[in-house]
Amino acid sequence: MIQKTIENYDPKKLNESKVCVLSKSSFLNDNIKINSESFFTKINFDYNKISIESEFYPFLLKNINNPPSSLYVEGNINLLNKPAVAIVGTRKPSNEAKKAANKIAKYYGKMGFVIVSGLALGIDTISMNSALSVDAPVIGVLPSPLNDIVPKKNRKLAESIIERGGLLISEYSEGSNVYKSNYINRNRIISGISLLTIIVETSTEGGTMHTVNFAKDQKRPIIVADLEAEGNKKLKEEGFPIINLEYLK
Repeated sequence: MIQKTIENYDPKKLNESKVCVLSKSSFLNDNIKINSESFFTKINFDYNKISIESEFYPFLLKNINNPPSSLYVEGNINLLNKPAVAIVGTRKPSNEAKKAANKIAKYYGKMGFVIVSGLALGIDTISMNSALSVDAPVIGVLPSPLNDIVPKKNRKLAESIIERGGLLISEYSEGSNVYKSNYINRNRIISGISLLTIIVETSTEGGTMHTVNFAKDQKRPIIVADLEAEGNKKLKEEGFPIINLEYLK
């Protein structure tokens, strides 16, 4: 469903929105294995498995099409059913996008939302670090088992998330292979556990667009930062609300 453009969208009105969680999703089954050790590292976390029947399983995620049958989690599992906002974008952000991600994450973090992202480099990393800087809870969604942090550069960020009362989650058990399709399927969880998905900056073909498509299928609200990237322009042309950064004090 195309949403009406709101030029001066006020994020303070988010809680007034009604969210439909019944959905229809599609997945890409790309069985190309990623073997490079530079992409992940071993980490010694003790983690728990939460089945879809568990009271701790995220209610919003349970109601998407083809939810994970179980989640592997490390950290504060109480965050799984707290109001959450996903903040996503390119791995190679512009300076404007870096500033926007920092501002958006701090704003929603201070408002009491859990900040959700994918632990990737770029916008994900900036958003999570910015949220942690204001003591906001953070959920990192991995495309790999919890003992294989992807990417290796974000091992310390993963540790900080746990230490600061956040949560890491994955649908993949220890020893599972990491495939390209994992990155795409991970995005359905990012949008699936969130009340709102915010697109900071993306190209028209970027991986962020997979998250956009999942959020559309899940009937979750999407807003887009008012930046000049081609993907942002496309979403604005489709009629998605534009977040005016001037509101984010």
